[in-house]
Amino acid sequence: MSLVILHNETHQHLKVDTKPGTEYGDNINRALAYSTEIADLHKEFPILIAKNPENGKLCAHAIMGLQKDENLFLENGRWTCTTVPATLARGPFSIGYQEQEVDGVKTQNPMIMVDEKDPRISDSGTEIFLEFGGESPYLQFVKKVLSVIDSGHRNDEVFYATLEEMELLEPVDINLSLSEQQHFGFKDYMSINQEKLSQLSGEQLVKLRDMGILAQVYFLLSSLGNFQRLIDKKNALQNAH
Repeated sequence: MSLVILHNETHQHLKVDTKPGTEYGDNINRALAYSTEIADLHKEFPILIAKNPENGKLCAHAIMGLQKDENLFLENGRWTCTTVPATLARGPFSIGYQEQEVDGVKTQNPMIMVDEKDPRISDSGTEIFLEFGGESPYLQFVKKVLSVIDSGHRNDEVFYATLEEMELLEPVDINLSLSEQQHFGFKDYMSINQEKLSQLSGEQLVKLRDMGILAQVYFLLSSLGNFQRLIDKKNALQNAH
């Protein structure tokens, strides 16, 4: 990896292969999802809450396949879903933070970073900067994706702390069967406890609403219906072969 700040002069002729592929690490069955993208992702993917074993922090996973190294939303080098998790849609780009002091106050300014050794960097790919100056539509898209990640970094801690404070999380084991021989499971995950949610006081519901969390809680619940979508996709794939 060779991360550097993206610059319109240094990277004037930079191009990126924007097609997803196994060689780019897109063939995975789950992707990190930020609280700031739950509203979009819940429409297509089941979303489960996990605890990071390394730091104990909570995070969300968008489930894209039923087994390891399986992404049921990839087909012939393209996504078949409307929304792609930001961690995959960002391509070779990421966010770096540059400290700046104004009037004695230190702030962390986000910067777009590019991995110059990423295999998606291509001479025949999609341009980042326009030939006569300015940003390409693709770079504008990347900026939106990185904004989701940036705001997610800032909002996730409060989001999950609030869910824990109100005891809205419960362990879940997802067990799916396609046939008598095919069984798939997702363990060590959490989701929303519907009973606890129904018992929240009016004051608590208002708090969740005012924090912008209430809708996300219901989105997490409704997303679980997408496991049937994964089953249908898996069956269609197997029947095609």
